Amino acid sequence: MSASAPGQARPIPRLRWRPTREADLPQCMALLPAWLGLEDRKPALQALWAELLDDPAITTTVMEDLALPAPQRLLGWGCSVVLPTAHAQALGLQGDPPQPPGPLVAGLYQRWMAGEPRPDLKALAEANGQGQLHLLNLHYAQRPANLADPLALAVLAVANDAFRFAVGGWQLQAMHIEGCAADVPMFTAAGFPLCPYAQSGPWDRLPDELRPTHFGITRRAALAMLPGTSVRQAFDHYPPRFRFSPSQRRLLWLALFDDSDEALMARLEASIHALKKLWRGIYERIEDVAPGFFGDELERADDDGKRGPEKRRQVLAYVRQRPEELRPWA
Repeated sequence: MSASAPGQARPIPRLRWRPTREADLPQCMALLPAWLGLEDRKPALQALWAELLDDPAITTTVMEDLALPAPQRLLGWGCSVVLPTAHAQALGLQGDPPQPPGPLVAGLYQRWMAGEPRPDLKALAEANGQGQLHLLNLHYAQRPANLADPLALAVLAVANDAFRFAVGGWQLQAMHIEGCAADVPMFTAAGFPLCPYAQSGPWDRLPDELRPTHFGITRRAALAMLPGTSVRQAFDHYPPRFRFSPSQRRLLWLALFDDSDEALMARLEASIHALKKLWRGIYERIEDVAPGFFGDELERADDDGKRGPEKRRQVLAYVRQRPEELRPWA
């Protein structure tokens, strides 16, 4: 599928990635992979995703081209869920290398649409602190998909940047992704080994673009690799230093992409007073844990109008390097 109409010159792309918003969901549904077999469930799935956007277990990002009209900008969509070990084992995500019994994601979506609960914040924090988490990348799709197209490669490069940050910071036991057989070159290049299903089934007879395929790697296998791939990098981990509150973590995550007060107030449904209180709490927490973090010169500055923005800049620069500060921990 081309990002421009036939016969028209393709504009020079202005690609970026960011968190998925509710307004993106109609375009995301157009990127839902065919191998999931959920075409007739798209309305219910879109309604489910409106809930998932604020779920602490879910991370989802879009790749967009700002050179295109707004209704056509989304060129890629990826999403993942973190699961404590017990949840992962219930799905058959165990073994080294992992070998689930059969395709997982379509059935998981069906159960979520039927109301099956997902891991709560407390369970995630405890599992993260114990290193007992599996990260399941639910799916990734982009347009154009043909990797012979230079735009497809450019979108994929942005998607790899998104992946490295969006899944970083968790203390993972293993990581998985489900795709189709046609995705093998893309996912193995990112560092995911192919993991055949333990059982055979009707999916075995489907064409490559419709045949579900599992990729996965354990922490042991990942750390045995030299650094370089997106998957290997996701297993680098340090305990969070500052242990921010859930509301502080959400503010920091959103501020990484648009730190204007107006945008943050809208996304957080907060007043300017509440927003300033959140930032002040973040600065105070950092100063309690790491005196001198902001530097003596900044601490002595009299101009709050300059001191606040500079503190914000330093905090966001740190969080970009240390995404574990965005994750729950107990």
